[in-house]
Amino acid sequence: MCGMPTFAGVIEKIPPQATDVEMAVLGAMLIEKEAILKVVDIINDSDFYKETHRQIFLGIFDLYVENQPVDLFTVSESLKRSRMFDKVGGTPYLTSLINSVQTAANVEHYALIVRNKSMSRRLINAGSKMVSDAFNEQDSPEEILDKSQAVLFSISQLKRGVGFTSVAKLVMPVLQKLEKLHSSTKEISGLSTGFKDLDAKTAGFHPSELIILAARPSMGKTALALNIAEHVAIIEKKPVAIFSLEMKQEVLMSRFLASLARVNAYKLRNGQYNSKDWPRLTSAAGKIAEAPIFIDDDSNISVIDIRTRVRKLATELQTKGNPLALVIIDYIQFIHGTDKKFESRQQEVSNISRSLKALAKDLDLPVVVLSQLSRRTEDRGRKDNKPQLSDLRDSGAIEQDADIVAMLYREGYYNREDLDLQKKATLIIAKQRNGPIGDINLIFEGEYTKFSDESKLQANY
Repeated sequence: MCGMPTFAGVIEKIPPQATDVEMAVLGAMLIEKEAILKVVDIINDSDFYKETHRQIFLGIFDLYVENQPVDLFTVSESLKRSRMFDKVGGTPYLTSLINSVQTAANVEHYALIVRNKSMSRRLINAGSKMVSDAFNEQDSPEEILDKSQAVLFSISQLKRGVGFTSVAKLVMPVLQKLEKLHSSTKEISGLSTGFKDLDAKTAGFHPSELIILAARPSMGKTALALNIAEHVAIIEKKPVAIFSLEMKQEVLMSRFLASLARVNAYKLRNGQYNSKDWPRLTSAAGKIAEAPIFIDDDSNISVIDIRTRVRKLATELQTKGNPLALVIIDYIQFIHGTDKKFESRQQEVSNISRSLKALAKDLDLPVVVLSQLSRRTEDRGRKDNKPQLSDLRDSGAIEQDADIVAMLYREGYYNREDLDLQKKATLIIAKQRNGPIGDINLIFEGEYTKFSDESKLQANY
């Protein structure tokens, strides 16, 4: 056992805390109302190490929310109503809080100290939990690592996630956001997809959204997803992460080149493109090389692997000042779950779907997941083969977890004799949690693996 660390000494130590600073924070809140606003923007009740301090903070905060005066008398009465007055030490202790600080001028600095001590305790708890789980061996090492990384990431992002939040703390930020949106010159509030009608229908893709893009094979769902990635990364200049479980990264690169340069993808693949295409290819290559697109083509990947790699990339990009804007996964049926045994593939896909929704929420960005549709669309016959929500393959949980379900349909795929149908495509918004449903007409240029708005073919970038 030589060289192996022991956690016994760490666990036995008193956790990081600064009760005297906690007293100063509470004292400042009692003597100056403006100090309360500064403090609640930095910490909440869970950041206090001492339980009595947490209860006093709650008593002050409740009065503040109700727009009541905050002083020794009103806080005493508030604590009496909650039957905490005697438990916190009564009037003598509240008076000592006021006497512990002469001015509220430094309250923000004090609050930051309390927050940092709280973060240190959270890190200790996370580490202890990881050690305990590893010893118990009830979960696989991958699952333990995933849970630990999620906790550490939430701490690094200062996401509280520690119980209920009063709507009093939510209403003003929401109003400020609405005011900002109203005064903004942008036509949409979310991330632009590059498709005008799709943006109009969805207001763009929004943080925390799980967007399912489903279709039968060869309908072009990968092409559409790459077109969206192309717009976000090249036009919007925002980072995009792509997990390609079906195609190798070289194939994706060829598709990007074909779409951006408008060169026949098949001829590009076999090297039979026209020499006059070369300037457009080199120009497109230059734009793609500068684009913040990150591709992972590991075909044997689990949902835990995806979450781990996305978190790592998101953290790296955040430190560089250009945060990750979009994740695309192609596609959900190729992802395998955890090492846990599931009774059916449907249960496993349900677990994967929930995990991907959690990823979108944790990282606060849209996650686009491609999915296969079942054969039932074709079994219904040519006259009734437009996809429906019930055609989502493997699990109804995909529909349940998704904020948006969009299904791609090309009638020309089934009716190849009709040349007029070959370039027509329909994107069916079958579910949208926060917006309308309906059909969006697109143009499909298969030779370039490119979709465009029906009203106008996209111009070359």
